[in-house]
Amino acid sequence: MNRAAALLFLTLSLALAAPAHDPVHDLSVDGWASQRATHLSLQVDAYDASRHAGLPLLQNIARLLPQGSAGVTVTCQAGEQSITVQTDQSGHARCDLAATGTVRVSLASGESLMPDIPSLPDAPVTIISDLDDTVLITGGPQGRALATFLNATVSNRAAFADIAPLYRDFAARGLSIVYLSNSPLGLSDFLRTVLPARGLPNGPLLLRPLDWKSLTASKSFKTQSLNELAADLPGQFLLIGDTDQKDPEVYAAFARSHPGRVVGIAIRDVSGAGRRAEVGGLLANIGVRVVLSPEASAFASLVR
Repeated sequence: MNRAAALLFLTLSLALAAPAHDPVHDLSVDGWASQRATHLSLQVDAYDASRHAGLPLLQNIARLLPQGSAGVTVTCQAGEQSITVQTDQSGHARCDLAATGTVRVSLASGESLMPDIPSLPDAPVTIISDLDDTVLITGGPQGRALATFLNATVSNRAAFADIAPLYRDFAARGLSIVYLSNSPLGLSDFLRTVLPARGLPNGPLLLRPLDWKSLTASKSFKTQSLNELAADLPGQFLLIGDTDQKDPEVYAAFARSHPGRVVGIAIRDVSGAGRRAEVGGLLANIGVRVVLSPEASAFASLVR
């Protein structure tokens, strides 16, 4: 083979080995399916290489502060049904399909993803659990939440020692667990790695779209998510959260607006005496059983 032919062969080989094009977007998808429908939340961001490799600090900054891609055409498919939507100004979109089955999310740019969307059975009780300072040690009451998020790795994102045994027992008893958090949707892939690494069972991961509206109305995201779950699932709910932020307020309001649908409310006490007394008073007369304790093992009594 002469030199010219060798160069041509090398050029063609490299062209065939290289990807057709560089990534254009980072696509995050979470959601859940019932026996009747599939509900997806999507975040489409401009591709950021620092989100995928390099120093953990830079990766976490990229996840927490993504560049949302507005006006992107997205096609969602569940089973035999598909719908097409466009992302809003923050790069977020919703797909609610009256179908179940294998899920595929495709962008007009040609990028696609087949996310693992857990299916929830029509169980008598479904567990709805917060993440930060309920399952994962975040340090919100001590003002350490931002440092925790920025320095997080799969190996150092710690969970409370008592939570995995409890949730594994729930799962062994046939109870589904839904993780509902105000953490941004861009953390979905990271958290899907962290949770099993801490021994926690699989379940839908519902995270907040990152936009200014949701940042200033954290209660509304959880309230909306709870209402959607209640509209599609026929059973009752055990609601698990903590004293930091607004889990008790959200759960109390949901129990009042959905009489008979809440089997109990469990709140991990991670705050001082003042907040503990406030939460105790808030949950005192809502007509459901309540456990307020620093120990998650106390929560098991709410599900017979």
